[in-house]
Amino acid sequence: MINEEGTIFMARTLYFISGSPFAWRAMLALGLKGLEYRAVELHGSKGDTQTPEYLALNPRGKVPVLVDGGVTIYESLAIVAYLEHTYPETPLFGTTPPEAARIWQRVMEAEGYLGVALAGAARPIFNQAFVGKEDEINQHFADAAQEIAAVTGWLDGNDFMAGDKPSAVEAMLYPSLAMIARVGPSIKVPGINPNIPDYATDFPLLAAWMKRVEALPGFDAAYPPHWRAAA
Repeated sequence: MINEEGTIFMARTLYFISGSPFAWRAMLALGLKGLEYRAVELHGSKGDTQTPEYLALNPRGKVPVLVDGGVTIYESLAIVAYLEHTYPETPLFGTTPPEAARIWQRVMEAEGYLGVALAGAARPIFNQAFVGKEDEINQHFADAAQEIAAVTGWLDGNDFMAGDKPSAVEAMLYPSLAMIARVGPSIKVPGINPNIPDYATDFPLLAAWMKRVEALPGFDAAYPPHWRAAA
């Protein structure tokens, strides 16, 4: 798109916070679709998501937000669904009803079981509200480990979670698994045992899948900047 001054600018913009698995999902989906976008990094510690300008985009003050021309969408799954309908080339939800159903089923399972377990374990730790909840948190971590084993079974001889091609499942699932693998070992709280599986040792098929996802188009652009800086 070219403005009146003749300057080229990109109408598609994704607002994110580095390391947010929800924003990472949307960025991976954009990459899998082969769509160019401008990534705008926000910092929660600076109040970037609470400004009047940002709250006009997302009244909940969270990331991600996608602005695509005159359309504004928030919530990661809504963004992925929007991209699928607006840019149907390189489908992320299959090409047949059975494929779409399988992909949606696995997206919702990942969200409703693994996502719930991880949120239940991590949120009280990050919020410093874990005292007296140690047993509950440990159960959430145990549930997460079971779900990781379950999603590994989805590969079932395939290269990707819903078949031989990457789909929305990769975009929705990879960030959560990468996040817990990175953060889990650093949790040092008395009475809490994250017991996060070592993917390479415990789930080699999952570790190999993660390598395949890391080689997909757009992965490098979506990688959390502060993780890259730390590395």
